[in-house]
Amino acid sequence: MGASWTRSFRKEFQVKKLNIFPSTPELLLEPRWHIPPWAWLLYRLSSLIYTLAWCIHSALLFATPKWLILLSHLTYCMLGVYYLTALVNLAVVLVSIRRFCGRKVQEKSSGVSSERRASFPLTTPLAVSLCLQWLLQVIVSAFSLIVSLLYWSIHYPVSRHPIRPFSINLHVVNSAQVLLDLFLSSTPVHLSHYVYLLAAGLLYLLFALVFWLGGFTNIYGEPYVYPVLDFGGQPVLAVLCTLGFALICLPLFHLVLWNVHLLRERLARGPWGKRFALRREAWWWGGVGGLAPFPSPALDPELSVFAGREGEPQLLLTAPSHGYCSLSTESPSDCHSSA
Repeated sequence: MGASWTRSFRKEFQVKKLNIFPSTPELLLEPRWHIPPWAWLLYRLSSLIYTLAWCIHSALLFATPKWLILLSHLTYCMLGVYYLTALVNLAVVLVSIRRFCGRKVQEKSSGVSSERRASFPLTTPLAVSLCLQWLLQVIVSAFSLIVSLLYWSIHYPVSRHPIRPFSINLHVVNSAQVLLDLFLSSTPVHLSHYVYLLAAGLLYLLFALVFWLGGFTNIYGEPYVYPVLDFGGQPVLAVLCTLGFALICLPLFHLVLWNVHLLRERLARGPWGKRFALRREAWWWGGVGGLAPFPSPALDPELSVFAGREGEPQLLLTAPSHGYCSLSTESPSDCHSSA
């Protein structure tokens, strides 16, 4: 495992890993495990409802717009935006593929279409939305873990606020949510995406600096967002905390998430995991498209079930009149036939 980890680590330092749009976009949509499409959609919906309910509770509890300046509250609201984006993307693709497969089978049955194969197109708005989904997950996942650590190690020992369900959800359940989502989904984690995480962290720190320079006050009437970011009263501590957050906390927890991603993939490819890991061709064209999947080899994980962009391979759908669905990257003359 040590050699495998080292190889994976070295591969992360490639320019192409910086891309926020994966070569196989369905990885941002599908589960990593054999979860039916309707159950996966229900998981996305329930996660959104749960998070949204707590966001509304937080807003009503503090009854001031200033509650959003706190990193824990802001991160949890961003988690809700991530769940909303993921739900909308998934719902749009599920409905589109269902209609796409039904239309192609109907065309083949009626003899209207002479084409033996067709590829499902990935529209530009959907591609942009998938990029946003991945970016949000990168930021929210690391920030949630950092919020939990900093709250229980620094803030709580000093403040000694009573432990309430609100605090547990915001500083414990939040981390459980992002870890569960990463473990259940197929979304990859790349170390090079730290640059996006760093940009988000610096934006928040810049906001804290402008907040102090502008003479604004937090929900307790104090002239800073957090006591450790008091650039006027404790400038040295504020600078050290800023550097520690950007150069230690962010890369450290991003590395933790990358290792969770590696563990997920190792389990899925192991003897136990193979029984529960997702079969992409059956899930997309069988479970989502409503077609009986043709008995073909498992898809190459480097290929996409969506139409490839220019210069990339396309994974094509065969929808013959007997209602079976097969996937292939071969030429149109190499069509599968029913047994």
